[in-house]
Amino acid sequence: MVRETIVDQDRPYGLHRLGVAMHVYADTWSHQGFAGVLHTINRVSYARETGDSGVFSSGLASFINEVLNRTVPPLGHARANVLPDIPFLEWQYRNGHRELIVRNNAEQFCQAAEWMYRAMKRYLLRDPFAEVGGIEQQDMDKIRNLFTGLKERSGSKRHAAWIRTIAENPFSFGAEEVAYPGKGPGSWKEQALGSALDQPLYRWDPGFLKSNWKLFHDALQAHRLYVINDLLPRYGICAA
Repeated sequence: MVRETIVDQDRPYGLHRLGVAMHVYADTWSHQGFAGVLHTINRVSYARETGDSGVFSSGLASFINEVLNRTVPPLGHARANVLPDIPFLEWQYRNGHRELIVRNNAEQFCQAAEWMYRAMKRYLLRDPFAEVGGIEQQDMDKIRNLFTGLKERSGSKRHAAWIRTIAENPFSFGAEEVAYPGKGPGSWKEQALGSALDQPLYRWDPGFLKSNWKLFHDALQAHRLYVINDLLPRYGICAA
């Protein structure tokens, strides 16, 4: 998937596809041990936090163990709720094979950051097999400290803290002002559709074809088509 993203980057949506691919790539670490199909491996029992974050109470574990396992099908990490996605969590559970799975999310997220960094360097070099170095130790230390130190359940609040750090307490690449309105004024959708968001009729603007919103959706379709029709069948996997 990453190789195809690098070699096919000359498409108008090439950079947008890189963003899509990096999200999926990161999830192969955070969602490891779960399958995107209905499968016994996705059953979760005896889930509990083992670290000392103090953010999640035993109530979440009880909710997972008692409620989700009765009402939610074993698809992906649905029965684990948000446990795989919270950077600072240390936790454990038994899967559908009754194997004890011990997870340290911060360490897995650091591994994901390392390999995403290498993939993006290869993207810049336009060579999916280029020999590239990893993240500098001082930067990795800062990344790990942010993963473990931001003990905040809200993803939007953690995101805001990362943005402030990048601007005020920079990594080795220097301070950067990063902004991305996900919706509303200034968002890609608002830039592409303008006042049409509040109107029943959209009046055609040729600039729409080059808008980030349009190119992002093009990238999503290209990614999905490649993964489902070309990549997964090589491994005997049929997805629809």
